[in-house]
Amino acid sequence: MPSGGRRRRVAVPLVAAALAAAPTAAHAQPSTRPDPFATAQTKGTRVEREISGAGAVARFWADYSAGATGDAIRKSAAIVDARLRAQGTAADPVRRAVRMLAAHATGDHRRAWCERLSLDGARVPAEHAEFVTAALAASDQALGLARPVPVPTAPGAYTDHLAARMADGDTRTFYWSDGAPTTGQQYVLDLGRVRPVERVAVAMGTAQRPLDVLRSGVLEGSVDGVTWTTVRRLTGHATVAADFGAARDLRYLRLRATAGQRHWLAVREITVRPGPADVYTDGDPTTGLRGRAAEVPLGTAEAIDRIVVLAGPDTPAGAKVEVRDQAGGWHTVGRLGGEYTDVEARGAVADGVRVVLPVGQAGVRGVDSTGIDVREIVVRPAE
Repeated sequence: MPSGGRRRRVAVPLVAAALAAAPTAAHAQPSTRPDPFATAQTKGTRVEREISGAGAVARFWADYSAGATGDAIRKSAAIVDARLRAQGTAADPVRRAVRMLAAHATGDHRRAWCERLSLDGARVPAEHAEFVTAALAASDQALGLARPVPVPTAPGAYTDHLAARMADGDTRTFYWSDGAPTTGQQYVLDLGRVRPVERVAVAMGTAQRPLDVLRSGVLEGSVDGVTWTTVRRLTGHATVAADFGAARDLRYLRLRATAGQRHWLAVREITVRPGPADVYTDGDPTTGLRGRAAEVPLGTAEAIDRIVVLAGPDTPAGAKVEVRDQAGGWHTVGRLGGEYTDVEARGAVADGVRVVLPVGQAGVRGVDSTGIDVREIVVRPAE
């Protein structure tokens, strides 16, 4: 976790052939190239000196997954580095991935993030592609990144036309109720977190059952699942869309029947188009948005322990990290420290977080006119 503490054991599956295919120490063939590790580590065992590059990577992954820290993970990483250095620059991305995980394991998340940035766009040798993919997923976990997964809920479904099918990205599948909607019945989509939404579209009915649409109802939105606002009224059309213009903060969407009807309901897809600022909390550190401010809505006020900001390469220090109180006022809790920033919020109660260039200044030294490149903002609530 970015603020330090005990590292969770990694549970990232690997295709066995990618790592297990590496020869074991008993079958590894000694390299004909100079052995940097054997030279630098004269106390290493013969097995350590003879292990192959792929075998060293497999052993390192096993050590990391088992929760190794300190000297144990450093030694495991050093063996990999020595083996792969002999393979030339093609293996550099793998070495960076190993250094990234070793830094996470020792609590140096700043260094881990900088190593990760150097992996952007890197070409990874095919034999190590599975490891690097798993290493990036493990880094996501260590940094506290999670990609939101929409979760739909609905009354009973007919056969296997489950609620999940109305948000699976495939309009050929659909949720199908096991009876006609009655007054007040709800069909809810949880976006996983508060997101800036620019557009919502709902597709109902099927080619075989074109009348299975909500004939009298409303499409509503909410940030907390308690207070709802009407987005569109539903009057029997198979497709309904709402464009908000300026992005609206929402976490929940629901279809609610305002009257009973004779036909069942088929929902092919509920589609959400997020606003640009969604990249700050999308769980994907390869996406970002450059600007003078990066704001994250929390929906409801909560006590915040820490705020971690992941920024692009060569990000200078100085931009303010602020929280918004319930009255709408912004308060500075820290300053951007470069590519990686971990700020203590000390339990501040807030409903929003932002990174912003100082007001009244042309910019922070080293920042061009397009602003700062923020990749992710991770807000950790107080326990």
